[in-house]
Amino acid sequence: MELSFNREAMTEALQRIVGAAEKRLTMPILGNVRVRPDESGGMRLETTDLELAWSAHASGNIPAECDTTVSVRKLLDVVKAAPGESEIRASLDAERMSVGFGGSRFSLATLPGADFPDWEAGGILAAVDVPQNRLRRLLEATMFSMAQQDVRYYLQGLLLVATGHTLRAVATDGHRLALAEIELDQPVENRIERIVPRKAVAELKRNLIDDDQAVRIGFAEDQMVFELGSAVLRSKVIEGRFPDYERVIPADLPATLVVEREVLKRALARVSIVASDKYRGVRMVLGPAGCQVMTHNADREEAQESVEASYDGPEMEIGFNLGYLQDVLNVIETDSVRIGLRDGNSSILIQAEPPGGARYVVMPMRL
Repeated sequence: MELSFNREAMTEALQRIVGAAEKRLTMPILGNVRVRPDESGGMRLETTDLELAWSAHASGNIPAECDTTVSVRKLLDVVKAAPGESEIRASLDAERMSVGFGGSRFSLATLPGADFPDWEAGGILAAVDVPQNRLRRLLEATMFSMAQQDVRYYLQGLLLVATGHTLRAVATDGHRLALAEIELDQPVENRIERIVPRKAVAELKRNLIDDDQAVRIGFAEDQMVFELGSAVLRSKVIEGRFPDYERVIPADLPATLVVEREVLKRALARVSIVASDKYRGVRMVLGPAGCQVMTHNADREEAQESVEASYDGPEMEIGFNLGYLQDVLNVIETDSVRIGLRDGNSSILIQAEPPGGARYVVMPMRL
């Protein structure tokens, strides 16, 4: 059984879908890519770890009866090793795929395509089209706040909410919260929300490009579907009740700090040199003179920075996790940021200046 395909097209398709293949190999076939004919012509390539699945198209010649699986990472490495723009030929014989180009030949183990797990496609309840660059920015603005290895499994994902003309993304780990929105060209009739697992969010972001090509987001009963041209990413959703994030966002904050984003970033980076590796705490002292940030560690080493800023409010001291502040400053795109405060023991609200778009809540830290 003979196959042939172009190096560039196959490399692009395999690089897109390799992230869904299982690395721990609890089932050997989960480390493989399924190769079979596509209904529209060429090849259909599929990978899955049983929680999410990629499907992509690659041009090439493939027999109608072909249905096999081979290690996706080994096949990708072999294809990438071929000279640019070369036509690669492969043949299937018993339990082997032989791949060759020029004077090189590779023999890779295969498993039957019939043994590859089928992904049960659910009915789409609602779908929205979003430019890839806008969706990418939405993910970048929020995904860093997802929890990691938290027993509250519903925090280990990103909440997507489609309602009216708005698509909202929310993430929290219990100590901080990120919320951002983008406008939809076409409204959604009924509010619908799903929690997308961390790995699926990372895979989606990795494959989004910085232009206005549309990605279709489908909300199904127990899964999410993301269509990027001829490639499709499917992911199971996290069952559970996401926290009432709107109650967490503080309102009527009497004190306001406005500071240039890069100035504050550089100040935090400098004091981080002596910050405790374990707690990463930083204290902010606010008053008529503006803002001072300072930190210390167990060896009694200290660092202090005076930051030029505009502060309107009572004198106040408040502590934070240094990394949480840096994460927010890294994703805000405006020159200045606005920080709303109540007192030294309450959460703060960080926004762009002028306010609009994303909102970030950071809980204080005792130092």
